[in-house]
Amino acid sequence: MRTPKKEANTFLTHLLGRGLADERYEIKRYRSTIDGEIRPLPAAEAGRSGRKAKSATASRKAVREMRPARDELIVCTGLRIPDSGLQLWGEHLVWGRMLCR
Repeated sequence: MRTPKKEANTFLTHLLGRGLADERYEIKRYRSTIDGEIRPLPAAEAGRSGRKAKSATASRKAVREMRPARDELIVCTGLRIPDSGLQLWGEHLVWGRMLCR
């Protein structure tokens, strides 16, 4: 019996504003639930030093290579150029949410 792959085979890429014009991007991840809601994934917890965890960032190259899970939405927003970035929608979100509307 075949087991499904964790990453989506098909996903939707939506470029924001200027596209990938920045060098560093803030990464926010969301997951769809069984009841159809899209909820943010919990942020990483504070380290041993007790400081607040920093938001996840990635380079332009890392953002280009990102692949969402089947039920995941990844939003990458430029740090210096806020109107640049992209969204990656997993196949369950595309077929289940976007095409139903």
